[in-house]
Amino acid sequence: MSDREQAENRLNRQFIYEKLPEPMQNKLSSLCVFESVTSTNGYVLKKGQWADNKFIACIANQQTEGRGRNGKEWVSPPDANIYLSLGKVFDATSMDKIRGLSLACGVAIARLLYSMGIKVGIKWPNDIWFKGKKLAGILVETRAKEDQLMIVVGVGLNVNMPSQHDEKIDQPWVDLKYALEATEMSNTALILDRNLWAAELLNELMACLLQYDLTGFNSFESDWTKYDILTSRNVTINTGAEELNAKVLGINKDCSLKVEINHHEKSFYAADITLKI
Repeated sequence: MSDREQAENRLNRQFIYEKLPEPMQNKLSSLCVFESVTSTNGYVLKKGQWADNKFIACIANQQTEGRGRNGKEWVSPPDANIYLSLGKVFDATSMDKIRGLSLACGVAIARLLYSMGIKVGIKWPNDIWFKGKKLAGILVETRAKEDQLMIVVGVGLNVNMPSQHDEKIDQPWVDLKYALEATEMSNTALILDRNLWAAELLNELMACLLQYDLTGFNSFESDWTKYDILTSRNVTINTGAEELNAKVLGINKDCSLKVEINHHEKSFYAADITLKI
């Protein structure tokens, strides 16, 4: 990428903030945009204020210790993608059905991409896939204090990812540039503007958390069914102790994965397994 392209591609806090609808601007206590951080989730977890009822957001051009689910590294090169985390403190009793939140966030991001004509799917619990490859991932982390719960949602969205990072990534991946070209979108360069996408993602995630606080997963369930790419497919489940061949039957009320193994139904939570199609 040339110096000019880097300058045009640079993340701009003011631009992102001004692209948010005014009601969402008023719900933000802090929006930080950094050239580099160890982890956007880590920053929000550290800086979040228990006494503050507003959102705190962190966006970075690069993460030096980006992380994904189950302790995996999230490869986070500079000038290529969006690394965004959003945090808020909630009443712990109102968020007691927290297991479905990561799925709801996946639905929110899938809705946004669909609105741009990018027909994605969700690989349980919340990986965003396009044409059989991973486009975005979500990591939800929480901290509890008395009757309060700090929730931090981290999103990594591949925008224009250099191919030299292939060897560091343990699964097939794709970026927005490819997805937009495959969708035959006009003016791809404009649509690849990371500032526009950061603002849209931030707005969608804020709306998602507020809605989930009110209704739980109920408001997202029908769209989950629309975007789900696993039901009726055969998968390999890794529990850490063994690998199991299973057929996906869907999700349970608590958003755990329901599968059939050797003609018996079993259920798994996202924190306990990894799976491959």
